[in-house]
Amino acid sequence: MRLSQTIDARLQQTQRIDPRQILASEILAWSIGELEAAVERELAENPALEARDGESFTPGAASSPTSRHDSSSERQPALPSALSALIEEDPLERVASRQTLRDHLRAQLGQIPFEIRPDILRYLIETVDDRGYLQADTQETAERFHAAPSAVEDAIRVLQVMDPPGVGARDLRECLKLQAEFLDQAGEGHPLAVKMIQRCWDELIARREEKIAGRLKTTVKEARGALEFVQRALTPYPGASFRPSGTRGESGGPPARPDLIFLRTDAGFVVELARDFGQAIHVAPLWTRLVEGESRDEAMKRYIKDHVERAQTFLSSVERRGRTLRAIGRELVRCQAGFLETRNRAFLRPLTRQSLAEILNLDESVISRAVADKWVQLPGGEILPLDAFFGNSQAVREALVGLVNAENIERPYSDDELAEILTAQGFPLARRTVAKYRGIERILPARLRKRKAA
Repeated sequence: MRLSQTIDARLQQTQRIDPRQILASEILAWSIGELEAAVERELAENPALEARDGESFTPGAASSPTSRHDSSSERQPALPSALSALIEEDPLERVASRQTLRDHLRAQLGQIPFEIRPDILRYLIETVDDRGYLQADTQETAERFHAAPSAVEDAIRVLQVMDPPGVGARDLRECLKLQAEFLDQAGEGHPLAVKMIQRCWDELIARREEKIAGRLKTTVKEARGALEFVQRALTPYPGASFRPSGTRGESGGPPARPDLIFLRTDAGFVVELARDFGQAIHVAPLWTRLVEGESRDEAMKRYIKDHVERAQTFLSSVERRGRTLRAIGRELVRCQAGFLETRNRAFLRPLTRQSLAEILNLDESVISRAVADKWVQLPGGEILPLDAFFGNSQAVREALVGLVNAENIERPYSDDELAEILTAQGFPLARRTVAKYRGIERILPARLRKRKAA
């Protein structure tokens, strides 16, 4: 047997995320207060970035647009899905805390006995919003730290055992499940709560006690007790009690500073940024001239160029955030004009982040980041979360059921056809959204609904 060595040259393409895209995504997710603080830090650290004349970024120094309009009563963020009627918020959650949720989580870092990447956990803590929900994407975080997705998931699991119970959840269902499991381990839980959240989510939302009892093989009385436990003992916003005083007015003022303002004019509704950060800062003209000039000092040239590029990247990301929010606001005004005119939620058209992403030719994750923890001020001064303009799926689900009931049983509609018809009826939906609603309504796919006429 002869052994031989060969050299094999191969070309391999790998996808790397541009750091500028990461920065733009982070800035897009920030609230107006977080962005204001970040601009202040950047101005202090980068001499190539300047505030325009008359602009101030000291927290609280900028005039709030709410002061130019009539004040409104305090509004709580709308609960996801139909659980708004099931889980009542504790009035104590409205009390401001001097310690933020992130401060509370950071203080627990030294008490973690698990073997994980501490840098990943610290990053995850910084992405937890004021409600207690994790905003970081697992894959993006793994790429950011050159780690396996499993390492990120391990860090997420550690985050989710921190106090308060429910923190670090990615959605409402996971949030309630974490709290129910914690209370169960502490001997204060309900024997059916975790099972109900895991196996009877749709029934839980609709408060279908008999169906819950049937699926869990228990009595209606026990199912009702589990529902009452969820309503009494669990909260949709585990981080609410840590909200800093700047988030909710201590004297009953607006719940948050708006990122967008909807104004009524003779020509219709107009969308404005509450504060246009892209116009409030700029690259210092002197530094622009210096980077374009000639210098024999290579170290100085590199210093100037690095700071100018950093300023340009930061400014570009801030401007991109403003353009994205404006585009979303204009589409919400166009789509939800009936709601804006009447203030009646019955006039909210079914709208999903996916359908809005398709209309604006953006990725759904971009819409999710842009909408999360953002607020809008309506013409009358009322402040609502942007989340309030999404959902209201009942009307589209009823329309879907009506279409299926009236379809030709020998040639039932496909999901693509249902999406096309519903869009024509004023419900712009993607095919996969139709499939989701079809699953909620227990409607079989077209191939299983097909049968011969009698």
